Amino acid sequence: MSRISKGFLWSSLDRFSVQGVSFLLSIIIARIISPESYGLIVMVQVFMSICQTFVDGGFANALIHKQNRTEVDYYTAFIFNMSVAIVLYFFLFICAPFIASFYNEFQLISITRVIGLNLIFTSLSIVQRTRLTIDLDFKTQAKAGLVSVCISGGIGILCAYKGLEVWALVVQGLVNSALTSVLLMTFARWFPRFEFSMKSFKELFNFGSKLLLTNLITNIYLNIYNLVIGKKFSSASLAYYNRAFTLTQIPSTNIEMVLSRIIYPIECELQDDKDALKKAYFKYLHFSNFIVLPLLFLLIAVAEPLVRVVLTDKWLPAVPYIILFSLNFTLYPWLDQSVQLLNVLGQTGINLKTQILKRIVSFGILVVTIPFGIKTICLGILINTVIELIITLFTDKYVFGIGVMQQVKSQLNLYFICILSAIGGYFVTLQFENIYMQLAIGGLTFIFSYLILSFLFNVVEVKIIQRKISQIWHF
Repeated sequence: MSRISKGFLWSSLDRFSVQGVSFLLSIIIARIISPESYGLIVMVQVFMSICQTFVDGGFANALIHKQNRTEVDYYTAFIFNMSVAIVLYFFLFICAPFIASFYNEFQLISITRVIGLNLIFTSLSIVQRTRLTIDLDFKTQAKAGLVSVCISGGIGILCAYKGLEVWALVVQGLVNSALTSVLLMTFARWFPRFEFSMKSFKELFNFGSKLLLTNLITNIYLNIYNLVIGKKFSSASLAYYNRAFTLTQIPSTNIEMVLSRIIYPIECELQDDKDALKKAYFKYLHFSNFIVLPLLFLLIAVAEPLVRVVLTDKWLPAVPYIILFSLNFTLYPWLDQSVQLLNVLGQTGINLKTQILKRIVSFGILVVTIPFGIKTICLGILINTVIELIITLFTDKYVFGIGVMQQVKSQLNLYFICILSAIGGYFVTLQFENIYMQLAIGGLTFIFSYLILSFLFNVVEVKIIQRKISQIWHF
């Protein structure tokens, strides 16, 4: 098996075994605790997410991009990550009363001060993960992640059954991040030294700082919605919004992350070969959409029965948000890989400028949609993502010479197939009153429609799958 195939296999197992188990455990906990408790965690995560962006500092991608990296580079990045995490934790500790006062939820003081420890725990694993990613060693990451999520999830469920509500989620998160860091260090057998090189820091910071600003702008954009909804509406409303966002992220972000962890190091090696890089870009983009799009359109088709069966009726207000976010995330692989292409080419400065332009548009749309409620806010996010993609595609054309219509035409067949399949699956659900029948028959209708239409439209991935099956059969 090739290095890339092994990387994809173990990256998939790492991401989907860990995320799959984590998702199941979170569903169990969500069925036990109230949406209000879940909303409190989201309120704190707004600030945690922004702080985490500073902790990484763009150094992980800088290490991957650098071709002549040394051990001193790793040590320098580790010290930077840990130092920033400690400083930011004390900043959160001090600011906890102000955060609680902003939301008018004073139990957030203790929650913020405890959950903030995750910054320090996760800082210990950033360089560990980066080293393993460079080597395409996702097997080690899979082992550490799966053990951590099972143990922490079990503890979280126990705490939830004991009636700890919001603290069940806090404890689960802390145990998971701490255990992951310890296991990665143990399995990888790499232990940092306190060696800091200013020369190495400047090299990594020169590349990573632009990514830091880019990621920071994106993170603020993503979390400003949680901040505004948490302030303007109830914690339960924030929980419905965030649960919908998180649920629709699972098929899009996770699959794309699996691919990106493999594609980015490989594309960095091809950065001087324009034709090979262009070919790799189209190949992996179509492949990721072949997997991601049907999952999201399936979610659209069976959103209501899925929520009623999996999360119970108390989460039904999240259904409209799930549908809108599913449409939004159908564009995520495309947006992510087109942005990643700019980083591969070393155009982090241009990427930063486009991010600033995008966020000006984003905040404008947010201001306009806030007075009309959460559903309109979600619709605004979808419109914003379309605009972001258009800006990015034109930027790729300027930097790399890939035509916008060339990109659009390359993906149209998959979108057309998924839309037809979703329409068929949805109308089938309307024929049944039993929610289990709606979910099962509607889901199967979509799956069979997608497979048959993919075969009829000669989708290239179907031919690859047929060829692989034939090889295995004859073997």
